[in-house]
Amino acid sequence: MISSKIEKIKKEYDLKNPVFLKKLETRGKRSAFLIKNDKNKYVLKVIPNNKELTVRLEFVSRIKKQGVNLPAIISTKSNKKYFLQSDNLLFLSEFIDQKENRPSRYFFSELGRAVGEFHKIKIGNSKIPELDIKGKIQRLKAIFFRKKIDIKIRKEMINFCNLFPPIFGLTTGLVHGDISYFNVLGRKKLFLIDLDDISRGPIIYDLGQMIAFVFNFTPFDFSRFGMKTKHAPRTVFLKSGFEIFLKNYSQKIKLSKEDLEILPQMAMLACAENIYLKPDGIFKWNYKRFKKIEEEKDLIKALSRKYL
Repeated sequence: MISSKIEKIKKEYDLKNPVFLKKLETRGKRSAFLIKNDKNKYVLKVIPNNKELTVRLEFVSRIKKQGVNLPAIISTKSNKKYFLQSDNLLFLSEFIDQKENRPSRYFFSELGRAVGEFHKIKIGNSKIPELDIKGKIQRLKAIFFRKKIDIKIRKEMINFCNLFPPIFGLTTGLVHGDISYFNVLGRKKLFLIDLDDISRGPIIYDLGQMIAFVFNFTPFDFSRFGMKTKHAPRTVFLKSGFEIFLKNYSQKIKLSKEDLEILPQMAMLACAENIYLKPDGIFKWNYKRFKKIEEEKDLIKALSRKYL
């Protein structure tokens, strides 16, 4: 299967001797592969064909030329940002050869600046898709109806979807859609990666994703960072890191009172969306993360008001 894609790359791109290195971790129906040639490494992404993605790729290429720290999309011989194979859309992007960041004061400081700069990017007349939060909640509710899980948790998740506020945030702009430690690479210069889901909409959605990742579940998260812990499994709120993030983000962006009011629910939505990820066991720690955010929602709002 990968051999046919390599042959296709040879035809579509001016790359000599491309070879497969490894398959990368992905979610859903998309897949990604690390490949290289004599000079560079690249990420090959394979995603079910859709028009929205082609618009996103063109937009990413445009803002990359403006100096935004993103992986470059590699153009084909015919100057397209992608090519088609069967029912899939494939594209090559620059591989950012940096390790995932660990939680630290420096990282949260730089992340606040980087996300703030990202949210300031002007979308202009681009036809980049709208972020459909209402649709996300409806699909999530349908998933919980179908799943045979603990009846108490199932009812709690469905109730969360039913009671989600009808206003999703007033401050709109460019939304990354998957902000986390693992999609921000680099030290002195941070790169936002995995831009397949960028859209226009309430930027508070990204901050909800970010908050979900400052509620670390030990030992799962800590082990991913190569960090050891003697704590029993529990959810830890990295409060000081969150404050540093907010302080530096606020230098770039100001949010409305309505945005701040819904922030905890956006963070809980980020956890709820990830409850059914594989491998087995992810369900448990995302649910615990969800409950901890619910417990600390007043503190989240208080800190957000202080800085934003």
